[in-house]
Amino acid sequence: MLKPDRLLILIAALLLLLPGQARAAGTAGASLAVYNSGRALVEESRSVTLPKGAARVVFKDVPATLEPTSVRASAPGMRVVGLEYASQPVTVQALLDRYVGRELTVILPDPADATARTLRKATLIANDGAPVFMVGDEVYVGAYEALLLPELPGDLTPVPTLTLITENGSEGRRDVRLSYLMGGINWRADYTVIVDGASKTAAVDAWATVDNRSGHAHAEAALKLVAGDVRQAAPERAKGLMVARAMNEDAVMAGQPAEESFSEYHVYTVERPVDIPGSGMVQLSLFSAPKVAVRQELSSRYHGGIGQVSGPVSQPVALALRFDNTDANGLGRAMPAGLARVFMPASDGRLLLAGEARIGHVGRGSEVDLALGSSFDVAVTRTQTGFTRLGKNSVETSWRIEVRNGKAEPRALKLTDVYPGQWKVTAASHDHATPDAGSLEFDLMVPATDDGAPMVVTYTVQVSY
Repeated sequence: MLKPDRLLILIAALLLLLPGQARAAGTAGASLAVYNSGRALVEESRSVTLPKGAARVVFKDVPATLEPTSVRASAPGMRVVGLEYASQPVTVQALLDRYVGRELTVILPDPADATARTLRKATLIANDGAPVFMVGDEVYVGAYEALLLPELPGDLTPVPTLTLITENGSEGRRDVRLSYLMGGINWRADYTVIVDGASKTAAVDAWATVDNRSGHAHAEAALKLVAGDVRQAAPERAKGLMVARAMNEDAVMAGQPAEESFSEYHVYTVERPVDIPGSGMVQLSLFSAPKVAVRQELSSRYHGGIGQVSGPVSQPVALALRFDNTDANGLGRAMPAGLARVFMPASDGRLLLAGEARIGHVGRGSEVDLALGSSFDVAVTRTQTGFTRLGKNSVETSWRIEVRNGKAEPRALKLTDVYPGQWKVTAASHDHATPDAGSLEFDLMVPATDDGAPMVVTYTVQVSY
């Protein structure tokens, strides 16, 4: 016996093409501009036969995520006076909701024979979670195998439908040019960074991953990828039948994709047609930079504050890979936001994943900063060795910072302490810098510690707040 959530619903429906309607014959050469904000601008040409005078041009093969108010359409001798968009998919819930209060046929288990089934006329009186039927004078709540519905409700559509209401100067075949926005499709950049054994250079490969979850496939599409934060108004979801005004104007669309600037954004044009599945991903090469100078940096940051601290405090040591996005460094490309995976060789030469980092949009001339994780071998521990309140809003505090390096070779470490208000260092064991008004910075070269004494940094600071 089938459970209610696995109903077999049998529907008999007759779809009529009304007089004065023209049905789209197919799609030719769609162009997509996919934004990394979850939508795309689609431009396509569809061939239809138009009668003279008023007509309704029906397009069945359109995305369910189409934004109806964005539709633009044009064809020689055709004037668009209106637009209808119907997108109410056929689901069990939607079907039964429309049959509440109506009679239908229920296939029920035969109470006299466990292997037999019986057909009963019943009225659906509720559909909140599970259907409830009135069978004769009795209310039936229980198992059933199937429902037979007499017809498909007219406001449900097996597929989304876009209808142009047109006035045509003459009869004949036309290529209707459509342009519209659709949701459910996105793209992102994925970067592979392979660092050499000396950790001095890296090969950087950029890939564009187009992710389509709209359920609508695009075969042999001309593809543009738009990188940048394009402002998008809060969407208004269209339900059921929508009637809107369509604009009569032509829509102009904006090996490795050619890259160009567009307003404050960047556009990558893919040179060959691309097949985009209705539910899935396709990956395309954006660019490659075989030799980019890189540098590994260790840093440890501490927010000192103005309070008294008891006992030693361990602070994390972050590992980052940095490189300059410049022509001189073998790169100099607009780098869209995405995920970077960094691989480094082990002692046997095999590449291992060293970390993943998300980056924002990085323009030419900027620095790429990939935060890979925490250092295993370098450790920082601090102890507050003195604390004196100098006044109502000022204190003096002293620190002893121990740095250990478990590697066999010296490691560079940037040690940064952050303070609020006005502050000054009155004593320090090492040279330091103040890169901004709130930061105290030590650039250290930490020798191998092994089992010996750690590197020790001490300083005293006065803070007024």
